[in-house]
Amino acid sequence: MKIRNGFVSNSSSSSFLIFGKSFDSIKDFKLSKEIQEQYDEDFDTYEAMESVIPYKEKDIEYHIMEYDDTIYVGQSWGRVKDDETGLQFKERTVMKMNELLGTNYTINDLSTIEQSWYG
Repeated sequence: MKIRNGFVSNSSSSSFLIFGKSFDSIKDFKLSKEIQEQYDEDFDTYEAMESVIPYKEKDIEYHIMEYDDTIYVGQSWGRVKDDETGLQFKERTVMKMNELLGTNYTINDLSTIEQSWYG
């Protein structure tokens, strides 16, 4: 039996609930100069995000809204550990996002984001 840990949907609707941040486009990320040069000519948002947050990353996820280029980055509330408070979960999310994105976010810079759409 195959088990897929990534995003899978067999219906016409999708949704997610994360603690994180939204970005209007990939240009809001501070990509390394090497990555920017690579995507200057043939830019693909999914590939660029993969270079920032690799698929194998288990904690931080991203969702890209194809209809308006908005990117949501954060950690699913489903990943709260059994012995973890909500505050500890938020602190862990902020720490991991800062590590991956090279930012200095605080808990106040992030929020709970709930999105759903029909395809």
